[in-house]
Amino acid sequence: MTTITTPTPKILFLSLTDYSWSHRPVAEYGRLGCECAVMSPPDFACAATRFAAVHFRLPRHSGFWLGLLAAPFRLECATRNWRPDLIVPLDDVSAWLLRGLAADQSASADLRRLIEASLGSPSGYDAACSRIRFLELATSIGVRAPISRAVDKTTAFAAAEAMGYPVMIKVNQTAGGYGIRIARDPAQLAEGMEACGLGQGGLLQRGRREMRRLVWRLGRLPAAPHKVFELQQFIPGVPAMRTVAAWRGHVLAGASFISECVDPQPFGASTTLRFIDHPGMEATTKQLVAALGISGFASFDFVIAEDEGDAFVIECNPRVISSSHLGRLFGQDLCGALARQLGWPAETQKTAALPSGAPVALFPHEIARDPDSARLRSGSGILHDVPWDDPGVIEHCYRQLLRLHPNHAAAMARLLGFQDQAASFKSA
Repeated sequence: MTTITTPTPKILFLSLTDYSWSHRPVAEYGRLGCECAVMSPPDFACAATRFAAVHFRLPRHSGFWLGLLAAPFRLECATRNWRPDLIVPLDDVSAWLLRGLAADQSASADLRRLIEASLGSPSGYDAACSRIRFLELATSIGVRAPISRAVDKTTAFAAAEAMGYPVMIKVNQTAGGYGIRIARDPAQLAEGMEACGLGQGGLLQRGRREMRRLVWRLGRLPAAPHKVFELQQFIPGVPAMRTVAAWRGHVLAGASFISECVDPQPFGASTTLRFIDHPGMEATTKQLVAALGISGFASFDFVIAEDEGDAFVIECNPRVISSSHLGRLFGQDLCGALARQLGWPAETQKTAALPSGAPVALFPHEIARDPDSARLRSGSGILHDVPWDDPGVIEHCYRQLLRLHPNHAAAMARLLGFQDQAASFKSA
């Protein structure tokens, strides 16, 4: 009797910015029985996960410029020699780079085909990578979005007056709360533009901007930063997000959350989330995914207005985010849905463990915000989402937390079960 074996699916994860949660999608697909490879510097969180069978090393770097310049060559080698079935960006720079390479004729046809198969239609790449173009697209298809204007320093003040203060200043292709300011009057608008690097600045600052533009072009990212930025209507309300898995413009699975705490305030990354059911966010996301032609993963940031509870879409993250893996805990397995769409013989994971509305403290975000947080205490009723089955990641994050909070070593060790090893970690 002849036994037919199905090849194990291969997924390549690219990381150019060290997000502390970047191991999560690697672990999700590893548990589903896929063969996972990570391309990153050796000291990144995603490289510490036990679920990565292969590691394509990028040079160590403190920013992302060195890795950005090395990644295209390494991607070509991995595509040719390892032959992945899917490529998943783990951060914004990786997402921008892949979309830039897909349109770059100097990239091999095999790499460009892999990127398009993984990320979806190239017709949506520009809008996915640009805050300005994304909101233009959202407005054109009739979804609820704040008033937004592309401006430069000479037109910003008139546009803000016409829009009405307060306004949001948003610089293209920034992430993690950087490049965002709120201006409540013309003086704050001027200060905000300077703080976002849009002012004239000194000779050193101008030199850094020119160097950044040069590396941006050499790295083949789709658009270089320039003096045009976005002014956006300020919508009072609660920040929220919907993260989805999609295929060729169709949503396969998705989960919506509201941010209960962010760090740093007011525009930083979420540290505590709560699952919600919001039909408006779900419907808007379906329209946007279709318009962008997305395959793979994406997330859309919203503000749920204080008055009527309407959800205004404000940004697109064309990648997985820190809460993408949480959908499985509420019956929405994003990674599993994409695996099934691709016909992979995926192992079944438990898809529902928490009641709707249950809060989750993200690891290591909430510890980084406050090691003594009440949300992390026993009996708080909040799930602390520690990856207990991935000890290398916990150790990696604990070492980073020690550098951030050296005076809280004992408290953090108790939270993570490192009481016996705490002294050795601290001295290492």
